[in-house]
Amino acid sequence: MERVRNNNLGLIPLAGICSYEQACNVGYDIDRSVSLLKRYVYVETQLTNIFAAHIAHVPEWEVKCASGLHMWLDAEHSAMLRKRITEMREPPHDLDKTPDAGIELFFLELIRSQTTLELMVGIYSVAKKELIRCLNKYLVETNPLVDHPTCRVLKIILVEEEEMQLWGEQAIQALMITEEDRIAAQQWQDHLQCCLQAAGGFSGDLEKSANWTPVAPRTQDGKPYDMKAEPRRDARFADAYNSSAKIDEYYLEETRPSDERTYALIYKRLKEMTVPEWMGPIIYKTKGKPWDYYVDMSRQLWDEARHSMLGEVGLYQDGVEFYKYPIDFRTSLTLNAKFEPLEAHIILWYFEQRQMPKKTGKRLEWEIAKSSYNELAITFQDYDWADEVLHTQIGRKWLVPEVGGLEELKKKAEELLPRIVEERAKLDERSDQKQWWPEFLAEMRAGRDRILDR
Repeated sequence: MERVRNNNLGLIPLAGICSYEQACNVGYDIDRSVSLLKRYVYVETQLTNIFAAHIAHVPEWEVKCASGLHMWLDAEHSAMLRKRITEMREPPHDLDKTPDAGIELFFLELIRSQTTLELMVGIYSVAKKELIRCLNKYLVETNPLVDHPTCRVLKIILVEEEEMQLWGEQAIQALMITEEDRIAAQQWQDHLQCCLQAAGGFSGDLEKSANWTPVAPRTQDGKPYDMKAEPRRDARFADAYNSSAKIDEYYLEETRPSDERTYALIYKRLKEMTVPEWMGPIIYKTKGKPWDYYVDMSRQLWDEARHSMLGEVGLYQDGVEFYKYPIDFRTSLTLNAKFEPLEAHIILWYFEQRQMPKKTGKRLEWEIAKSSYNELAITFQDYDWADEVLHTQIGRKWLVPEVGGLEELKKKAEELLPRIVEERAKLDERSDQKQWWPEFLAEMRAGRDRILDR
């Protein structure tokens, strides 16, 4: 329909956002928009919490990696939506209030997924699939001109949600190995879908069955969710308590060849998966903070997972499987079991802070990589250095006010350090501490030479 033919000098009108006719669509008023956005905030917030609750205990390495990324993205999405809501005459209060009892029940069931497959099905086949539907519907029904700031935010979120959901659906297919797996996955999906339908979907627009009573077998006892914080690794990994290779010493020893020192740094990156495994429980158990806290901590968790992947790629470059040699998780196991969340966070900050001195810290690591002429390692250490500077800032930002000052923070960290050293050492007896570093080093060098000769 063309109501009038404007002379736009051949230029696209309305900044190219939409046509005149689309701009005549009344769309949502402020109250309806805010109501929906609050629901989406709740969804993104709950997904962030679920990733935090499960990242340590899911055994599959690739799921840990993706969980770190998707957790941070969901935390960012929640922050973007919160900001947009406050721009619409809405005070920044009650943004964590449950918008609907049915949606709350859905997430209470989802977080109680008992296997990785159930978790993947719940997050990607149900929750994210429904969120994508809701975002698309919002973009179709709102006025694209008057509500452009919201549309821009939702389009950014939608792109990342669709990428996450695609990864998740592929993960589900990989994890459904047996017919029993397929049946269990379908049953869990059907159950969660029923919970979601009973709530009317995330937007509250789906038809509810008048006669259907939601069944929530995993939450009906009324008890809070009991997070499983013990870290696990899948069957590819072995000897997770082996600490025979003194990685943190090898790269500092100037008597060792430069390539060995750099390989020690690469393996140090690989071992960083232990950090997301202890940060997840910190984030999940720490309640009542401003949302910026969860965004910052999720970003740091993702960085640490990404650093592990840098190590993974560093081994791949020279033809070695990243799961072939021990990657111990004594630190995350100890902190999750023996320390309170605040204590674990203080130790995390202390470890990061110790890497800041110029002569012994991240700058030195970068210089060691440069001396070996391993171009990939140089780039990895360059970015790792920048990330760790950010992480010390995050630690100070949230811990200094919590404990009463920087000196008090240092004092508390030094008091906690002997405890973690003692508790971690107790786990050494779970391994025969077989020496593996010489074999690893030889295989990396042989792989490097073989690939260079091609």
